[in-house]
Amino acid sequence: MKMQKSKIKMYLGFVLVLFVCVLFFSLKDNFKDIIYNLSHVNILWLILGIVFVFLSKYFIGLTTYELGVKENKKLSLSRMIQVSLIYPFYAGITPSSIGGEGFEIFYLKQCGISYGGGTNIQMQKFILYEISLISTNLLVVILNFFTGIVVDSSFVGSAVTLNFIVNLVLLGGGFLITYNKWIKNFILNSGVNILSKIKIIKEPDKFRDKIDEFLVNFDEGAKTLHKDRKLFSKLIIYNVLSIFFLIIAAWPIARAMHIEEIGIGNLFILAAYAKMMCLLVVTPGNSGAAEYCFIYLFTGLIPEDGIMAYMLIWRLVTYYIPLVTGGVVAMVWERRRVREEVIGT
Repeated sequence: MKMQKSKIKMYLGFVLVLFVCVLFFSLKDNFKDIIYNLSHVNILWLILGIVFVFLSKYFIGLTTYELGVKENKKLSLSRMIQVSLIYPFYAGITPSSIGGEGFEIFYLKQCGISYGGGTNIQMQKFILYEISLISTNLLVVILNFFTGIVVDSSFVGSAVTLNFIVNLVLLGGGFLITYNKWIKNFILNSGVNILSKIKIIKEPDKFRDKIDEFLVNFDEGAKTLHKDRKLFSKLIIYNVLSIFFLIIAAWPIARAMHIEEIGIGNLFILAAYAKMMCLLVVTPGNSGAAEYCFIYLFTGLIPEDGIMAYMLIWRLVTYYIPLVTGGVVAMVWERRRVREEVIGT
Protein backbone atom coordinates (compact mmCIF):
# COMPACT_ATOMS: atom_id res chain seq x y z
CA MET A 1 0.00 0.00 0.00
CA LYS A 2 2.96 2.32 0.65
CA MET A 3 4.13 1.74 -2.91
CA GLN A 4 0.67 2.58 -4.19
CA LYS A 5 0.57 5.79 -2.16
CA SER A 6 4.00 6.83 -3.43
CA LYS A 7 2.88 6.24 -7.01
CA ILE A 8 -0.32 8.21 -6.43
CA LYS A 9 1.72 11.14 -5.09
CA MET A 10 4.04 10.91 -8.09
CA TYR A 11 1.13 10.89 -10.55
CA LEU A 12 -0.57 13.78 -8.74
CA GLY A 13 2.65 15.76 -8.94
CA PHE A 14 2.87 15.07 -12.66
CA VAL A 15 -0.76 16.16 -13.17
CA LEU A 16 -0.05 19.36 -11.22
CA VAL A 17 2.98 20.11 -13.40
CA LEU A 18 0.93 19.52 -16.56
CA PHE A 19 -1.82 21.78 -15.22
CA VAL A 20 0.64 24.61 -14.50
CA CYS A 21 2.15 24.23 -18.00
CA VAL A 22 -1.28 24.32 -19.66
CA LEU A 23 -2.27 27.35 -17.58
CA PHE A 24 0.95 29.18 -18.44
CA PHE A 25 0.75 28.59 -22.20
CA SER A 26 -2.97 29.42 -22.23
CA LEU A 27 -2.62 32.75 -20.42
CA LYS A 28 0.74 34.05 -21.61
CA ASP A 29 -0.41 35.83 -24.79
CA ASN A 30 -3.82 37.32 -23.92
CA PHE A 31 -3.73 37.33 -20.13
CA LYS A 32 -6.01 40.32 -19.50
CA ASP A 33 -8.65 39.38 -22.08
CA ILE A 34 -8.76 35.75 -20.92
CA ILE A 35 -9.03 36.75 -17.25
CA TYR A 36 -11.82 39.16 -18.20
CA ASN A 37 -13.73 36.33 -19.93
CA LEU A 38 -13.15 34.01 -16.98
CA SER A 39 -14.40 36.62 -14.51
CA HIS A 40 -17.70 37.03 -16.38
CA VAL A 41 -18.79 33.39 -16.31
CA ASN A 42 -22.54 32.78 -15.95
CA ILE A 43 -22.68 30.63 -12.81
CA LEU A 44 -26.08 29.06 -13.53
CA TRP A 45 -24.99 27.76 -16.94
CA LEU A 46 -21.72 26.59 -15.41
CA ILE A 47 -23.59 24.63 -12.75
CA LEU A 48 -25.68 22.97 -15.49
CA GLY A 49 -22.46 21.89 -17.20
CA ILE A 50 -21.23 20.37 -13.94
CA VAL A 51 -24.58 18.60 -13.48
CA PHE A 52 -24.24 17.07 -16.97
CA VAL A 53 -20.78 15.73 -16.13
CA PHE A 54 -21.99 14.13 -12.92
CA LEU A 55 -25.02 12.69 -14.72
CA SER A 56 -22.46 10.95 -16.89
CA LYS A 57 -20.89 9.41 -13.77
CA TYR A 58 -24.35 8.49 -12.46
CA PHE A 59 -25.10 6.32 -15.50
CA ILE A 60 -21.74 4.59 -15.10
CA GLY A 61 -22.68 3.94 -11.47
CA LEU A 62 -26.00 2.46 -12.63
CA THR A 63 -24.11 0.17 -15.01
CA THR A 64 -21.78 -1.02 -12.26
CA TYR A 65 -24.74 -1.60 -9.94
CA GLU A 66 -26.74 -3.62 -12.51
CA LEU A 67 -23.73 -5.85 -13.13
CA GLY A 68 -22.61 -5.99 -9.50
CA VAL A 69 -25.98 -6.90 -8.02
CA LYS A 70 -25.77 -10.20 -9.93
CA GLU A 71 -22.64 -10.97 -7.88
CA ASN A 72 -23.98 -9.60 -4.57
CA LYS A 73 -27.71 -8.99 -4.17
CA LYS A 74 -27.11 -6.80 -1.11
CA LEU A 75 -25.12 -4.32 -3.17
CA SER A 76 -25.98 -0.65 -2.62
CA LEU A 77 -26.66 1.66 -5.57
CA SER A 78 -25.26 4.63 -3.65
CA ARG A 79 -21.98 2.75 -3.08
CA MET A 80 -21.69 2.00 -6.79
CA ILE A 81 -22.28 5.66 -7.62
CA GLN A 82 -19.50 6.50 -5.16
CA VAL A 83 -17.24 4.02 -6.97
CA SER A 84 -18.10 5.71 -10.28
CA LEU A 85 -17.13 9.06 -8.71
CA ILE A 86 -13.84 7.68 -7.39
CA TYR A 87 -12.91 6.16 -10.76
CA PRO A 88 -12.05 9.52 -12.46
CA PHE A 89 -9.50 10.21 -9.72
CA TYR A 90 -7.40 7.09 -10.31
CA ALA A 91 -8.03 7.08 -14.05
CA GLY A 92 -7.32 10.81 -14.31
CA ILE A 93 -3.89 10.70 -12.64
CA THR A 94 -2.52 7.63 -14.43
CA PRO A 95 -1.28 7.37 -18.03
CA SER A 96 -3.99 6.09 -20.42
CA SER A 97 -6.35 5.75 -17.38
CA ILE A 98 -4.68 2.44 -16.48
CA GLY A 99 -5.20 2.95 -12.75
CA GLY A 100 -8.99 3.23 -12.81
CA GLU A 101 -9.93 -0.39 -13.41
CA GLY A 102 -7.56 -1.90 -10.84
CA PHE A 103 -8.68 0.37 -8.05
CA GLU A 104 -12.34 -0.11 -8.98
CA ILE A 105 -11.93 -3.88 -8.55
CA PHE A 106 -10.34 -3.13 -5.17
CA TYR A 107 -13.35 -1.03 -4.11
CA LEU A 108 -15.81 -3.64 -5.42
CA LYS A 109 -14.06 -6.20 -3.19
CA GLN A 110 -14.84 -3.99 -0.20
CA CYS A 111 -18.50 -4.08 -1.28
CA GLY A 112 -18.61 -7.87 -1.12
CA ILE A 113 -17.66 -8.76 -4.70
CA SER A 114 -14.74 -11.14 -5.18
CA TYR A 115 -11.71 -10.13 -7.23
CA GLY A 116 -12.82 -12.60 -9.89
CA GLY A 117 -16.32 -11.13 -9.93
CA GLY A 118 -14.92 -7.59 -10.02
CA THR A 119 -12.68 -8.49 -12.96
CA ASN A 120 -15.66 -9.97 -14.79
CA ILE A 121 -17.66 -6.78 -14.16
CA GLN A 122 -14.78 -4.68 -15.50
CA MET A 123 -14.61 -6.76 -18.66
CA GLN A 124 -18.37 -6.45 -19.21
CA LYS A 125 -18.11 -2.67 -18.70
CA PHE A 126 -15.23 -2.57 -21.18
CA ILE A 127 -17.29 -4.34 -23.85
CA LEU A 128 -20.35 -2.15 -23.20
CA TYR A 129 -18.29 1.05 -23.24
CA GLU A 130 -16.42 0.19 -26.44
CA ILE A 131 -19.64 -0.65 -28.30
CA SER A 132 -21.27 2.57 -27.06
CA LEU A 133 -18.20 4.70 -27.80
CA ILE A 134 -17.71 3.37 -31.34
CA SER A 135 -21.43 3.83 -32.10
CA THR A 136 -21.47 7.39 -30.71
CA ASN A 137 -18.30 8.37 -32.55
CA LEU A 138 -19.67 6.94 -35.80
CA LEU A 139 -22.86 8.97 -35.37
CA VAL A 140 -20.79 12.12 -34.76
CA VAL A 141 -18.72 11.57 -37.91
CA ILE A 142 -21.94 11.10 -39.94
CA LEU A 143 -23.44 14.29 -38.44
CA ASN A 144 -20.30 16.21 -39.29
CA PHE A 145 -20.53 14.96 -42.88
CA PHE A 146 -23.78 16.91 -43.18
CA THR A 147 -22.86 19.95 -41.07
CA GLY A 148 -19.18 20.33 -41.97
CA ILE A 149 -18.48 22.15 -38.69
CA VAL A 150 -15.20 20.24 -38.29
CA VAL A 151 -13.08 21.12 -41.30
CA ASP A 152 -11.49 18.08 -42.91
CA SER A 153 -7.70 18.02 -42.63
CA SER A 154 -4.94 15.42 -42.58
CA PHE A 155 -4.50 15.94 -38.82
CA VAL A 156 -8.20 15.51 -37.99
CA GLY A 157 -8.64 12.62 -40.41
CA SER A 158 -5.56 10.75 -39.17
CA ALA A 159 -6.42 11.24 -35.47
CA VAL A 160 -10.06 10.16 -35.86
CA THR A 161 -9.18 7.21 -38.10
CA LEU A 162 -6.54 6.03 -35.64
CA ASN A 163 -9.07 6.34 -32.81
CA PHE A 164 -11.54 4.13 -34.67
CA ILE A 165 -8.84 1.59 -35.53
CA VAL A 166 -7.64 1.29 -31.94
CA ASN A 167 -11.16 0.94 -30.50
CA LEU A 168 -12.22 -1.54 -33.18
CA VAL A 169 -9.06 -3.59 -32.61
CA LEU A 170 -9.63 -3.57 -28.85
CA LEU A 171 -13.24 -4.72 -29.21
CA GLY A 172 -13.23 -6.77 -32.40
CA GLY A 173 -9.77 -8.17 -31.74
CA GLY A 174 -10.92 -9.37 -28.32
CA PHE A 175 -13.79 -11.35 -29.87
CA LEU A 176 -11.68 -12.59 -32.80
CA ILE A 177 -8.75 -13.79 -30.71
CA THR A 178 -11.00 -15.29 -28.02
CA TYR A 179 -13.11 -17.36 -30.40
CA ASN A 180 -10.56 -18.20 -33.12
CA LYS A 181 -8.10 -20.77 -31.78
CA TRP A 182 -5.68 -20.43 -34.71
CA ILE A 183 -5.32 -16.66 -34.27
CA LYS A 184 -5.10 -17.04 -30.50
CA ASN A 185 -2.31 -19.65 -30.75
CA PHE A 186 -0.48 -17.60 -33.39
CA ILE A 187 -0.45 -14.48 -31.20
CA LEU A 188 0.45 -16.32 -28.00
CA ASN A 189 3.28 -18.21 -29.68
CA SER A 190 4.67 -16.79 -32.93
CA GLY A 191 3.53 -13.21 -32.28
CA VAL A 192 5.01 -13.01 -28.78
CA ASN A 193 8.23 -14.75 -29.94
CA ILE A 194 8.72 -12.19 -32.72
CA LEU A 195 8.14 -9.26 -30.35
CA SER A 196 10.53 -10.85 -27.87
CA LYS A 197 13.28 -11.24 -30.48
CA ILE A 198 13.09 -7.57 -31.47
CA LYS A 199 13.25 -6.61 -27.77
CA ILE A 200 9.72 -5.11 -27.55
CA ILE A 201 8.74 -7.73 -24.94
CA LYS A 202 11.27 -8.52 -22.22
CA GLU A 203 9.42 -11.34 -20.41
CA PRO A 204 7.48 -13.36 -23.04
CA ASP A 205 6.08 -15.94 -20.61
CA LYS A 206 4.59 -13.32 -18.30
CA PHE A 207 3.22 -11.44 -21.32
CA ARG A 208 1.55 -14.64 -22.59
CA ASP A 209 -0.01 -15.20 -19.17
CA LYS A 210 -1.42 -11.65 -19.15
CA ILE A 211 -2.90 -12.05 -22.63
CA ASP A 212 -4.37 -15.43 -21.74
CA GLU A 213 -5.89 -14.00 -18.53
CA PHE A 214 -7.37 -11.08 -20.47
CA LEU A 215 -8.93 -13.44 -23.05
CA VAL A 216 -10.41 -15.70 -20.36
CA ASN A 217 -11.97 -12.67 -18.61
CA PHE A 218 -13.13 -11.27 -21.96
CA ASP A 219 -14.83 -14.59 -22.80
CA GLU A 220 -16.55 -14.75 -19.42
CA GLY A 221 -17.72 -11.14 -19.69
CA ALA A 222 -19.06 -11.61 -23.22
CA LYS A 223 -20.93 -14.79 -22.27
CA THR A 224 -22.47 -13.12 -19.21
CA LEU A 225 -23.79 -10.23 -21.33
CA HIS A 226 -25.04 -12.62 -24.03
CA LYS A 227 -27.15 -14.54 -21.52
CA ASP A 228 -29.26 -11.49 -20.63
CA ARG A 229 -29.93 -9.50 -23.81
CA LYS A 230 -32.52 -7.29 -22.13
CA LEU A 231 -29.96 -6.20 -19.55
CA PHE A 232 -27.36 -5.79 -22.30
CA SER A 233 -29.64 -3.39 -24.21
CA LYS A 234 -30.41 -1.39 -21.07
CA LEU A 235 -26.73 -1.07 -20.18
CA ILE A 236 -25.85 0.04 -23.71
CA ILE A 237 -28.40 2.85 -23.29
CA TYR A 238 -26.82 3.78 -19.92
CA ASN A 239 -23.35 3.93 -21.50
CA VAL A 240 -24.51 5.96 -24.49
CA LEU A 241 -26.21 8.41 -22.11
CA SER A 242 -23.02 8.61 -20.04
CA ILE A 243 -20.96 9.48 -23.12
CA PHE A 244 -23.67 11.87 -24.36
CA PHE A 245 -23.85 13.91 -21.14
CA LEU A 246 -20.07 14.15 -20.88
CA ILE A 247 -19.83 15.50 -24.44
CA ILE A 248 -22.92 17.75 -24.36
CA ALA A 249 -21.56 19.46 -21.22
CA ALA A 250 -19.67 21.63 -23.73
CA TRP A 251 -22.98 23.38 -24.56
CA PRO A 252 -23.88 24.88 -21.13
CA ILE A 253 -20.18 25.67 -20.60
CA ALA A 254 -20.22 27.64 -23.87
CA ARG A 255 -23.32 29.50 -22.71
CA ALA A 256 -21.61 30.18 -19.37
CA MET A 257 -18.83 31.83 -21.39
CA HIS A 258 -21.41 33.82 -23.42
CA ILE A 259 -20.55 31.92 -26.60
CA GLU A 260 -23.79 31.89 -28.59
CA GLU A 261 -22.61 31.85 -32.22
CA ILE A 262 -22.28 28.03 -32.23
CA GLY A 263 -25.43 25.91 -31.90
CA ILE A 264 -25.86 22.98 -29.53
CA GLY A 265 -25.57 20.39 -32.33
CA ASN A 266 -22.29 21.79 -33.62
CA LEU A 267 -20.92 22.13 -30.08
CA PHE A 268 -21.70 18.46 -29.51
CA ILE A 269 -19.83 17.49 -32.69
CA LEU A 270 -16.82 19.70 -31.89
CA ALA A 271 -16.53 18.41 -28.31
CA ALA A 272 -16.87 14.81 -29.51
CA TYR A 273 -14.12 15.32 -32.07
CA ALA A 274 -11.90 16.86 -29.39
CA LYS A 275 -12.29 13.70 -27.30
CA MET A 276 -11.76 11.40 -30.29
CA MET A 277 -8.58 13.17 -31.32
CA CYS A 278 -6.92 13.19 -27.90
CA LEU A 279 -7.89 9.82 -26.40
CA LEU A 280 -4.83 8.07 -27.81
CA VAL A 281 -2.37 10.29 -25.92
CA VAL A 282 -0.96 8.50 -22.85
CA THR A 283 -0.57 11.50 -20.50
CA PRO A 284 -2.84 11.52 -17.41
CA GLY A 285 -6.23 12.85 -18.43
CA ASN A 286 -4.84 13.34 -21.98
CA SER A 287 -3.40 16.59 -20.62
CA GLY A 288 -1.80 18.71 -23.27
CA ALA A 289 -3.46 16.86 -26.13
CA ALA A 290 -7.02 17.61 -24.94
CA GLU A 291 -6.30 21.33 -24.70
CA TYR A 292 -4.49 21.44 -28.06
CA CYS A 293 -7.24 19.55 -29.92
CA PHE A 294 -9.93 21.74 -28.39
CA ILE A 295 -8.15 24.94 -29.41
CA TYR A 296 -7.40 23.52 -32.88
CA LEU A 297 -11.05 22.68 -33.54
CA PHE A 298 -12.48 25.98 -32.29
CA THR A 299 -9.91 28.23 -34.00
CA GLY A 300 -11.71 30.50 -36.47
CA LEU A 301 -15.11 29.87 -34.89
CA ILE A 302 -14.70 32.19 -31.87
CA PRO A 303 -12.05 34.81 -30.89
CA GLU A 304 -8.71 33.51 -29.62
CA ASP A 305 -9.09 34.83 -26.06
CA GLY A 306 -12.61 33.33 -26.01
CA ILE A 307 -11.24 29.93 -27.08
CA MET A 308 -8.62 29.92 -24.34
CA ALA A 309 -11.10 30.89 -21.61
CA TYR A 310 -13.66 28.38 -22.91
CA MET A 311 -11.06 25.60 -23.05
CA LEU A 312 -9.91 26.27 -19.47
CA ILE A 313 -13.46 26.13 -18.09
CA TRP A 314 -14.27 23.07 -20.22
CA ARG A 315 -11.25 21.22 -18.81
CA LEU A 316 -12.09 22.40 -15.30
CA VAL A 317 -15.62 21.00 -15.51
CA THR A 318 -14.95 17.78 -17.44
CA TYR A 319 -11.59 16.78 -15.94
CA TYR A 320 -10.39 18.66 -12.86
CA ILE A 321 -13.67 18.84 -10.92
CA PRO A 322 -14.36 15.07 -11.33
CA LEU A 323 -10.69 14.43 -10.45
CA VAL A 324 -10.86 16.41 -7.21
CA THR A 325 -14.31 15.03 -6.36
CA GLY A 326 -13.04 11.48 -6.85
CA GLY A 327 -10.09 12.14 -4.56
CA VAL A 328 -12.35 13.55 -1.83
CA VAL A 329 -14.82 10.63 -2.10
CA ALA A 330 -11.88 8.18 -1.97
CA MET A 331 -10.58 9.79 1.26
CA VAL A 332 -14.03 9.70 2.85
CA TRP A 333 -14.44 6.06 1.78
CA GLU A 334 -11.06 5.13 3.32
CA ARG A 335 -11.79 6.89 6.61
CA ARG A 336 -15.16 5.16 6.85
CA ARG A 337 -13.53 1.80 6.11
CA VAL A 338 -10.91 2.31 8.83
CA ARG A 339 -13.59 3.41 11.32
CA GLU A 340 -15.70 0.33 10.53
CA GLU A 341 -12.67 -1.93 11.04
CA VAL A 342 -11.97 -0.31 14.41
CA ILE A 343 -15.59 -0.71 15.50
CA GLY A 344 -15.57 -4.30 14.22
CA THR A 345 -12.58 -5.16 16.39
